[in-house]
Formats: sequence, structure tokens, C-alpha cells
Amino acid sequence: MQKKNFLDLIVQKRFDEIKEDLGFSSNIFMVFGLPTRKLAGNPAYWKKKTSLCELTITRHDKYEVPYGCYARMNQIYIDTEVKTKNTNVINVGRSFNEYVKKVGYKEGWANKALLRQLINYITCVIRIEPISSENDRIMGIQSLVANAWDIFFDIKSPEQLTFEKGKIILNEDYARYIHKHSVPLDMNIVRCFKRNPLGLDFYRFLAYRNNELNKTIFFPDHLLFTQLGTEEENVRKTRMKLKGILKLIQTYWPVKAKFEDDYFEFAPSPPTVQKKVASKKTLEITQTM
Repeated sequence: MQKKNFLDLIVQKRFDEIKEDLGFSSNIFMVFGLPTRKLAGNPAYWKKKTSLCELTITRHDKYEVPYGCYARMNQIYIDTEVKTKNTNVINVGRSFNEYVKKVGYKEGWANKALLRQLINYITCVIRIEPISSENDRIMGIQSLVANAWDIFFDIKSPEQLTFEKGKIILNEDYARYIHKHSVPLDMNIVRCFKRNPLGLDFYRFLAYRNNELNKTIFFPDHLLFTQLGTEEENVRKTRMKLKGILKLIQTYWPVKAKFEDDYFEFAPSPPTVQKKVASKKTLEITQTM
């Protein structure tokens, strides 16, 4: 299915039948990602480290740590709304099918798991801390994702309209962070990987690192596997998966990257989004429903 989606994109691009569709993602999730599958035992939190920082996502006591493709696509949709509409109020529509389309799926292809992952995400707390602090200095930042939400979807009758549009009020500090620290994505590529969490994370990693890359970098590819949260899988299998994903991406976006001799090489490449991103506007903050 992914290969067919990319082939369709290439054909449409060749005949100028496709428009660039701009999306955004906070650099938090371009660096750390999210769990790829449901966490065993529904733990209260999930941690992910890089060489510099540690991310902790703490779930609401009624829900779960967000995971999988649906969590990623919800997060990208929310970040795109914040960045392009300059608001912390997220419109989720008046029906479940309306929201399904907003996020990038087709009617009948997404189910209640999409809504469950939305709730998992907006009810969690996100914390980032440096791996080591100088002397006795303790540093970190944390925030709720949302302060309030009003969502009613009839999953069994996905076309059923509500009287008012559902909405989410993002935490002010979290919305400001998204607005300031988001990187552009090509949503045509994102949608090709909407059922592949590894593909989504690898594409976002490439888009993020390429954003300010000014020289060729190379490093042992097992470090990339760790970055993408695949270090527990078979190394050879992981390498083959990522090579396949990279090959698909390169059919549409000529990113200069390759796997060779257990190393990953990445050179400055054309931006994943050709469209000029509009200058920053002031984020309008709404405090309550």
C-alpha cells in the first residue's frame, strides 16, 4: 500500500496534478517520537532519552500513554493547526467522519482507536529534562497538553452531527512551544506513512535534521535505531526496514541519505517542503471554553 501511494504521488507530481500540502510537527516528537505500540501493563509514564535530554510522558489516570500511528497523526494535526492558524483552540469538527478527514484518513478506515489516541494525547503531561545538570542545579520543563476539551463523537454513527463543533483548548505554554519550535512537513509524504509509525518517525527525523544541516554527517546506524526506538529489534531486520522506507521517500523527495557499512550518511538536501513558510504571526491565546 505504501509503495502504491508513493507511485501515485510521483505520477501526480509529474503531471502537476498534486499540490504541496504543508504540515508541521513540534521538534519534541521529531527527536523523541512516541511508543509504536501499546505499553504492556499500562504504566503511568513512558521515558525516552537522547544524549542530551530525557522526555517523560505521564498519562491521565483514566487513559494510556499515546502510541502508534493514530497518536502521531493526531499530534501532527494539532501542531499544524497551531502553527497555521495561530491559535491554541483546535477545531475537531461536528462529526467523527469530519475529524477523520481532517487528520488524513478516509471514512471507514479509522475507528474508535483514533479517538482514543486523541484523548490519550491531549490528557497527558509532557516533561523534558537535561540528562545532566551542572553542580546541584536541577532543570526541566513540563506542561499539560490541553487545559480543556469538549468532544462528542458517535463512533457507531460517524456522520451524526453535533450541535456545536468539538474543540480542544491547548495549554498556553505548550501551544507557544509548538508555535515556536515546529518544523514543516510535506503532508503528502506523511499520509503515505499514516499506518507505519516507523516510517512517520524516520521521515520526521530526516525533515528535522535536514532543516539546518550544512555539512555531511555520518554515524553508526545503531544510533539511528536507538533514536527511532527500534534498538530492541533485530539489527539486520531494522536496517532492511529503514532502507526500504528511505528508498520510498527518495522516489518523491531527493533526500541525500544512505545506509552503508553499518553507518548512516546524511548530506544537506533540498528542503522537504518547497513552499515558502509564512513569517511568524502572533499566537492568539484562548483561556477557557
